[in-house]
Amino acid sequence: MFPAATMSVKQIARIAMMAAMMAVVFTMFSQVLYLEAITLTIAVLALTFDRREVFYAALVFTLVNMLVQGVSIWTFAYCLIYPVYAVVFGSLKAKLLQHRWAAVVLVGFCSFATGQLLDLPFIVFSPKVTLIYIVMGLKTSLVQGLLSALEALFLLDPLIDRLEKL
Repeated sequence: MFPAATMSVKQIARIAMMAAMMAVVFTMFSQVLYLEAITLTIAVLALTFDRREVFYAALVFTLVNMLVQGVSIWTFAYCLIYPVYAVVFGSLKAKLLQHRWAAVVLVGFCSFATGQLLDLPFIVFSPKVTLIYIVMGLKTSLVQGLLSALEALFLLDPLIDRLEKL
């Protein structure tokens, strides 16, 4: 995905700090129903820092999360979903910084999609079970996506401004 290159100690430290930030945000908000802030965190980091660094930070975060919470369908799915979000936000960085409303919509959509994508692995067990999970989880995903979009609406600019000063 990315060309082979060496990383400096500064880049590795930045990746570790971003992964730690993601872990803290994920853990803090996982106790609150419908409130998910990891997508906003990834978006803010991807709109502030280098796409490659945020990708690796998201990968490190998901692997640490898997070690802490155990290997399961959900934690494995996180390893696929969140690094992809980092690449998506990083690839669209110029457009999203120019059109902040698009960033708000994309955060909301990605948050909604997370809930739906996490249900897809159940197709291994049965397509009917997957359909039931998706339909039953639709309300939760819609509320989660809307709340994440509201988080982005109010917090995206202040968080980016703070991180740019680092």
